[in-house]
Amino acid sequence: MGIVGKEELAQEVAAALGDWTPTQAYEQEAEFRDELHAYLDARLNAGGGKILDTGGNFVVERAYGELECDVVVSDTVGITIRRDLTAEDIDQLAGRVREYQKAYTHVAIIACGSIDDDNWEKLQNTYPNQRGLNNDPDSTPVLFLRRREPNYGKGDSAENYQQPDAEDTEGSLLQTTVSLVQRRLRRLR
Repeated sequence: MGIVGKEELAQEVAAALGDWTPTQAYEQEAEFRDELHAYLDARLNAGGGKILDTGGNFVVERAYGELECDVVVSDTVGITIRRDLTAEDIDQLAGRVREYQKAYTHVAIIACGSIDDDNWEKLQNTYPNQRGLNNDPDSTPVLFLRRREPNYGKGDSAENYQQPDAEDTEGSLLQTTVSLVQRRLRRLR
């Protein structure tokens, strides 16, 4: 991770997630994921953040594996976004959270749209001391967020962050490529 620690990154991601709300009600979870990915990439790499000022050095990836989170930040924070969760969906998600905890140092679960409130509360209560992203060495913290449809479009979005100039894009592309290669090498070890 370099100079910036995992905890500082997790705090910045948690702050960004707290500010984000989908711009609209999408039909597919993949559309929520794509919007969240664009937002986190723009915000975390804009520089001048409250906690981090890295000048655009974070890899924000979309993950597609069955047991992977939807969006992963610098191989550290795993974020899963789900829409219209039934009781059965939440039960399945509960099993996956344990797998996510093994793969990432911090995990965030975002529920959009309608959900089974009772089972959502039970899932949150499974991790009572882990609601915030903290540095508990005995567990991987889990952050739960709920995004309700009436609030869509009222949160922060990717358009609020400066995009790099054409001159800067080449350097950022090189940094991103180097980061991706390093990540793949770490996974092979």
